[in-house]
Amino acid sequence: MPKKSGAPSDTTCDATFDVVVAGAGMVGATAACLFAKQGLRVGLLDSKSVPDWQADTICPPGDSRVSAVNIASMNIFRELEVWQAMLDKRVSRYHAMHVWEQGGDAAISFDAQALGQPQLGFIIENSVMVSALIEKLRQNYNASIMESTSLSQRQIHKDKLVLVTADNKSLECGLLVGADGAQSKVRELCDIDTASFDYEQDAIVTRVTTEKNHQKTAWQSFLPTGPVAMLPLQDGRCSIVWSCDRAGGMDCADRLMDLSDDAFCTVLSSYFDQHLGRVLECDERFRFPLRQYHAAHYISKYTALAGDAAHITHPLAGLGANIGFMDAAALAEVVNTARTKGQNISNHSVLRRYERWRKGENALVLGMMKGFKTVFGHDQEPIKTARRLGLNVADRMPPLKAQFAKYAMGLSGDLPEICKG
Repeated sequence: MPKKSGAPSDTTCDATFDVVVAGAGMVGATAACLFAKQGLRVGLLDSKSVPDWQADTICPPGDSRVSAVNIASMNIFRELEVWQAMLDKRVSRYHAMHVWEQGGDAAISFDAQALGQPQLGFIIENSVMVSALIEKLRQNYNASIMESTSLSQRQIHKDKLVLVTADNKSLECGLLVGADGAQSKVRELCDIDTASFDYEQDAIVTRVTTEKNHQKTAWQSFLPTGPVAMLPLQDGRCSIVWSCDRAGGMDCADRLMDLSDDAFCTVLSSYFDQHLGRVLECDERFRFPLRQYHAAHYISKYTALAGDAAHITHPLAGLGANIGFMDAAALAEVVNTARTKGQNISNHSVLRRYERWRKGENALVLGMMKGFKTVFGHDQEPIKTARRLGLNVADRMPPLKAQFAKYAMGLSGDLPEICKG
């Protein structure tokens, strides 16, 4: 007889796992790999189908997203034995970063050689990371990938959870990890609130071809209407992230989206001409609203949030993906520690350690990004003078600059062991 809808009994579960991870994006797939490597039975589910890797297309059509990946995140991927697979696909190393304020003389530069590092970081298409992680999971008999399905119910049964999917399957698990993005269903099912802050900006994302080589350098210009970053890609093009005010100003988001491709390239060229020459052509533009939010709690009964399900921040410093990867690594570390001590991996005390660890670290990043938006989002002369002075002073103080760079590179801070390499 077909199974009836509603609460499943303990004897009708379709599958049993130690951990179920909701969300097969970068952070969710990383968490699933980490748990599977520990020998745990892992179920990974996502509301969409996992896309096939498109080897001949840099940034597949409809998906222009790339992420700045730091050294700590690279160490996670190396430990998971997926880093070489990413390198075999496409990874763009960058060795320098140059940041300046448009219309002024304030600037700061970072150089890997001066910091004693082979590179500052990597620009990687999100699809590269997801495909390498999913391929690894498919090789692990402890992992099961469930595509095109989502959670509809989360039920607490004594010392476990029973999850009901949208297609009426029931999954039994000891721990549920919500890595299902900004509109997290897991967070909703746990009734966890978020504190939010609207940046009042949209990110315009595309790829461009420039007259001059990007020199394996990340370029970022602070404009009166928001920062624009050019990130080097392996094929010589750049991925741009232009954070634009929604209203006011000649180059606000509405105006930029309405421009023809040639006109858009002309406007962009005016901000990067001295460094990269003219912008010759651009791909289709995509627009995303920019908001910051932070979950009031990272944990609930037998449940933990990670990545965008727990926090979203401004793409300004390229830290968003990295703090998500560190969420996954920290959660896996506290779970593994609990197992070695014979504890239940979903005990409140175990999950609370994860929450205390990551929520505090992430709050620092979110606070810093909110502060940057405030400082660089004002055009009053006293604030402009202060920020120009701050950039120039920091650029002339190597120890201070190195400290900031090492934090951004994932070489300092309260890092999970796997991130330390």
